[in-house]
Amino acid sequence: MAAPITPSLRSALERLKNGGAVNGILLGWRRQLLLNLLPFEEFRAEKLLQSVHDARDHFASGGDRCVETFWFGYDACHALMVFRGDCVLVILHSRAVEADFLLCAAQTFLDDSQLLIDALLNPPADNAGTQSAKEEIHSGPHHTNLTSGLI
Repeated sequence: MAAPITPSLRSALERLKNGGAVNGILLGWRRQLLLNLLPFEEFRAEKLLQSVHDARDHFASGGDRCVETFWFGYDACHALMVFRGDCVLVILHSRAVEADFLLCAAQTFLDDSQLLIDALLNPPADNAGTQSAKEEIHSGPHHTNLTSGLI
């Protein structure tokens, strides 16, 4: 994972986690766990991610249906799963009335975070094709119209 990207993505998920009665959030890419903010151990979060994908594959098999959202309601906790491309966001929350709000927030998060997720999954090469500021300054004569205000 790219170190500068992960904190930005994690902070965005933390903000989403603080909206409403959210108990935990999981972000996955295909069948890989990217970030786990669930109150479970890693192996349980990975098992949940596999189960979510298995459920989607089950409903998609035998037809042209592509499931984009699941919502399961239980006595004490509810689970919302939102798919966007290869990414899935799983949100555990405790109040059923917030399901629509959390769905909109999850879809917005997945739309807005696609660049961060892409940078996380495909880190840039080691400065390939880029030129540092020092190299640019010393590469030749450059003129500027910048004037000092201390005259």
